Amino acid sequence: MSQNQLENAMEVLQDAPIVGSSPEAKRLRRAVKKLSKIDSNILIVGETGVGKEFISRHIHLGSGRKNRTFVKINCATVGKTIDEKHLYGEETEGDQSVTRTVGLLEKAHKGVLFLDNLDQLDPEYQEEFLQVLRDKRFRRIGGKENIELDIRVISTAEDDMAPEVEKDNFRRDLFHLLNTLTLRIPSLRERKQDIPELFAYFLKKYCAESEREEPAVQAEIFESILEYDWKGNVRELENTVQNLVVMSPEGELSPEFLPFRIKKHQFDFLEPKNLKGIVSDVEVYLIKKALGKFGGNQVKAAKLLGIPEATLRFKMKKYDIPKD
Repeated sequence: MSQNQLENAMEVLQDAPIVGSSPEAKRLRRAVKKLSKIDSNILIVGETGVGKEFISRHIHLGSGRKNRTFVKINCATVGKTIDEKHLYGEETEGDQSVTRTVGLLEKAHKGVLFLDNLDQLDPEYQEEFLQVLRDKRFRRIGGKENIELDIRVISTAEDDMAPEVEKDNFRRDLFHLLNTLTLRIPSLRERKQDIPELFAYFLKKYCAESEREEPAVQAEIFESILEYDWKGNVRELENTVQNLVVMSPEGELSPEFLPFRIKKHQFDFLEPKNLKGIVSDVEVYLIKKALGKFGGNQVKAAKLLGIPEATLRFKMKKYDIPKD
C-alpha cells in the first residue's frame, strides 16, 4: 500500500465508526481500544460479513504502527494466485546489476501483516509461514542474504480453529504463534438491537453518495429487516441498504427493492381471522391501491385489476369504498 492509499484508508475508517449501542457493540469497541495498545499477534474469529478486516484495520490505525503499511494476504489463495515470488520477492542477476522485486512480506516490514482466512492456509505453506514468522527473517527467491522482518500479524478465521488443531488439520505451533490474543466478533443475529442504527448509518452514507435527501422508512421495511437472520451479517445489511437507495424512486424507500429472501410477505401484515375476512381485506387493499394509482378513475382501476367495471362498482359499494 502506498502512503496515499494508507492515508485514504485511515481517513475512510476514521469516518466509519463501530456502529451500535448494544452490549456486544460496546464490548467490541472496548476490545479494539485495548488491542490497539498491545503489539501482540491477534486471531479474530467471526462469521462471514461481520467485519473482521474492518476491525483489524481499526486496531492497526489505533496502534503504534498506524503510519506503517497494512498488507493483506488471503490465505485461501496462497499457492494459487499468490505464489512464493509474491510472498518473498525475487532477485535476478544480470551482467552488471541485480534486479530486485519486493514481496508482500517485505512490504509489511514495520507494519501489519493481515492473514485473512488463516484456517484455509494450505498445509504445504503452514511450515513456511511458521519458519518465517518465528525466525522473523526470510530470503527473496534467488537472494543470498537474510532480510529481517518486524511485523505484527493479525489473522482471521470464520470458526474456532482449536478443533482443527486437535485433529492435526492445522499446525499447532503456527496456531499458537498467531493466536497470542483472540477476539471474537458477534454475528448480527446476536446484536439485533444494532440493526436500526446500522440501517440508519448506511442509509445516510448511500444517500449522501447519491446526492439525495434521506427518505422516510416504511414500517414494512423495518419489520422485514428486524425479522431476517442476516447470515451475511453487516456486509449483507449494507448491500441491502445500498440497493434500496439506488433502486427506489426519489423521495422514498420502496420495500419492492428488498431482496426476496429478506422481504416480508405482504400478507404477513394481515390480521389472522376467518378466511372470508382475509379475502375482504385483500380486496379492499387492492381496490383502494388501484383507484389511488389512477386518481379514482374506475375504468382504469378495473382494467388494472382485471375485472369488469360493474364488478368494481359492486365491490366498492359492498366495502363502502368512496368514489373519490
